[in-house]
Amino acid sequence: MERFKKFAAPALAALIVFLLMFLLKSVPASKLWKGYTMLSVPAGADKQAVNNLLREQNCGAYIALEKQNSSFSNDYEKARQKYFFDKEGAFRIYYIPDSNAGGAQKAARAIQSQLHLEAALGSRAAFPYITTIICLLVFGAFLYFAENKIVYAAASVPAIFFSFCNPFYAAAAAVCLELYALFLAQKLWRRKQSLQCLGKNPFVIVFLAAAFLISFAAGGAKPIYFLLNVFCALCLLFLRFNMEVKSEKSARFLPVFIRSAKRMNLLRVQNVKKASFSALGIFALFVFLLAGSDFVSSGKKGLFFPAPTEYNELKRDFPTMKDYYAQAWNEKAAPYRSLNKEYPSAPKEGETVQMTHYEKTPDGIKSSSQVVCAYDKAFRKEAAAQLDLLSDPPIEKLWKAQGRNFSVKYSTGGSENASLGVAAALLLAMLPSLFAALYYIFELKRGKYVS
Repeated sequence: MERFKKFAAPALAALIVFLLMFLLKSVPASKLWKGYTMLSVPAGADKQAVNNLLREQNCGAYIALEKQNSSFSNDYEKARQKYFFDKEGAFRIYYIPDSNAGGAQKAARAIQSQLHLEAALGSRAAFPYITTIICLLVFGAFLYFAENKIVYAAASVPAIFFSFCNPFYAAAAAVCLELYALFLAQKLWRRKQSLQCLGKNPFVIVFLAAAFLISFAAGGAKPIYFLLNVFCALCLLFLRFNMEVKSEKSARFLPVFIRSAKRMNLLRVQNVKKASFSALGIFALFVFLLAGSDFVSSGKKGLFFPAPTEYNELKRDFPTMKDYYAQAWNEKAAPYRSLNKEYPSAPKEGETVQMTHYEKTPDGIKSSSQVVCAYDKAFRKEAAAQLDLLSDPPIEKLWKAQGRNFSVKYSTGGSENASLGVAAALLLAMLPSLFAALYYIFELKRGKYVS
């Protein structure tokens, strides 16, 4: 039973955590739209020839600009045309259902071979494995200077695995911060009162707390996964400790640390300088984030495609289902509205259109009002169902397939939106390293350069 508690239990717990992180990992994909794959061809390509090849290759009910028919307002029609071109207008976009993914691949090859045109599926976005590579480089730098290399490696493996399963810029920044905290902690391995000292060390506390907070910027349940990785590290350290104790029982000579943890100064300048590895790693993540976004412009024309993002009422450059419902409502309500009155473009929830009826009764002519239609959940459900009845699929079917409220912006794709929030999170992640740098400068000025 004792062997189970000391060896099997921590190993099993660590294995379960590794398995959970793997099963819950983010799947690499450059796919931007749920249920549809994008096919891009040069904007000047022969439309008829491209459509003929799409039909020949059984691409199904694909969505194309040429197949859009609507009686809605010109402003709405013009706005939704943006979905069919990249940001620079150099490529035309076709949306092919995932059920015809095989046909989409054949069509792309046929366009390349028969029409001699550049054609590509998806957003051409590279999945940011660079995040894991940067974490490995930071880990390697710390491992090189670590005094207890096996201990440091055991504690850091879960963090590296976490960055692999969640290759997000913010998650990688959190790992870089955690790696430095583990680097400091390994220096106190098996010294007396090491846990008490670690709990009071400002650098260890600040870097671990900052790592946990930055993991929130990665979104979803990433903070929970981050805590799982820390728990897994503790399990591996407990296992390593028990293995060392067991081997020491058969050893003839046991080295004893002269200095306790309290007498070890983790805030020495040489230790603090190592925080630069985390800072450089996070800075590299920040650079790659900007390089894959449209925050900065460059001489090279990037391919930025319309992509769904978090709903933002204040910034809606592309029409979505909300605009479609408004257009459908205005079209249905138009026959009952006065031409001498202006109406808002967007209806309010519960808004109704009423028609007055007159009836002759023994008491004279009486009027009554009848609700012709109401803007509510039932109306929107009916309007959405109308999209499935059209022979040529409209772009609104793409919006409907997303199944949620969303806004749209130009993006290169990938696993993480290069949003201002993620960029700000990376900048904040560099603050602990800045704090370490200020301490380093302060110590130099005091003439206290301790190795």
